Amino acid sequence: MNAVSSTQSATHTSSRWTIADAMKIHTDDPTTTMPVIDYAFPVIDSDVWQWDTWLLRDIHGKTVTFKGWYVMFALVADRSATGDTVEGWHSRNNYSYIGYYYSRTGNGADWKFGGRVIKEGANSRSWEWSGCAVMRENSGSTVDLFYTSVNDTPSESVPSYTTGRILADANGVWFEGFDVCTDMFQADGVNYANIVEDQYWDFRDPHIFRNPDDNQIYALFEGNVPGMRGDFTIGSDEMGLVPPATTVPAGAQYGAAAIGIARLKSDSTKGDFSQWEMLPALVTALGVNDQTERPHVVFQDGLTYLFTISHHSTFTGNSTGPDGVYGFVSRNGIFGPYTPLNGSGLVLGNPSAAPYETYSHFVDPAGYVQSFIDTLPQPGSADPQDPATYRIGGTLAPTVKIVLDGERTFLTEVHAYGQVYAQGVWPTSSAWDKRS
Repeated sequence: MNAVSSTQSATHTSSRWTIADAMKIHTDDPTTTMPVIDYAFPVIDSDVWQWDTWLLRDIHGKTVTFKGWYVMFALVADRSATGDTVEGWHSRNNYSYIGYYYSRTGNGADWKFGGRVIKEGANSRSWEWSGCAVMRENSGSTVDLFYTSVNDTPSESVPSYTTGRILADANGVWFEGFDVCTDMFQADGVNYANIVEDQYWDFRDPHIFRNPDDNQIYALFEGNVPGMRGDFTIGSDEMGLVPPATTVPAGAQYGAAAIGIARLKSDSTKGDFSQWEMLPALVTALGVNDQTERPHVVFQDGLTYLFTISHHSTFTGNSTGPDGVYGFVSRNGIFGPYTPLNGSGLVLGNPSAAPYETYSHFVDPAGYVQSFIDTLPQPGSADPQDPATYRIGGTLAPTVKIVLDGERTFLTEVHAYGQVYAQGVWPTSSAWDKRS
């Protein structure tokens, strides 16, 4: 059983993503817009749907190779189970598990699907959703996999972890272990809404890292502001610096997203990630948006960049923005205060010509951004939101690069589909492992 303590008295004050900030969102700005993807895009593996994706990395966030192999993890679903159809794609979350891929080059052209990571039956709930995979410090081959354990009935969403070993030879990569799963923490109803307060509560996507300022391990995650759903008062703090005569728009009170954080209390050197202290949210979006998924962090040039993904459909009131990645920057470390990047928070959004083409963008420490292809309209479509014209993705989009320039970001490069980059080589024996 996981042990969780909650801190209600603020060790820091949550920063706000305000309605005024969201007013500055500008779709189709070329510096913050994904390129339109070719309708004839390639598919990495036609046997599975692939969506939320993350790379093997160290505790500091750097992507690493293992014995010369690039390794990525992703939420996948077998197309044979869902059906290789539009309906199958949209039902994929009900079949999801964490799979892995490996590549010798990282150039996007030679990814091979390796199969399931967590042993079947080890996850006690219905599905496996997003997280991260971290090489254990001072180990040769130990991987700690953090993920979201999701249950259908009763409805549960619990950040969890499991541990195993990565092995490799000249032919590829495989894993051992990952046969015991342990809960990390759950929504406490104090710092983050639980299902009693909000039947649509979000509590998932653990991102684990070591904070350079205090050398402690933390988890970021998606949460919601505590309180009964829709029963929030949107005041001047949530409105921000709005034009004269601006009033609270109807429905704004249903936006209650939060980027959460917890501090590890147990001993990570022993592989124990079961005890955490819940802390107040780093950023809240009360009145603006109800979903801040897959939060992650990049430390660069003395600044702390906090990224999250969100949908057009989860903005509330009159606020609006494209599907994409949003971000905030702090000059004072992980606990902020944070300022929305580019004035609005938008870092990379989908173009209006293809509003649902990509999602689940992840920014690595070098500024390379991976995402998956969702649904792409036919070129020249009179209505780019007409599902009848869509080609379903379920594979990786072209990797792009952004430059982080203080409180601004710029799209500067476009690379191959599924191309990845590593910032380090995991220090381990170069000798090949033996297959059993």
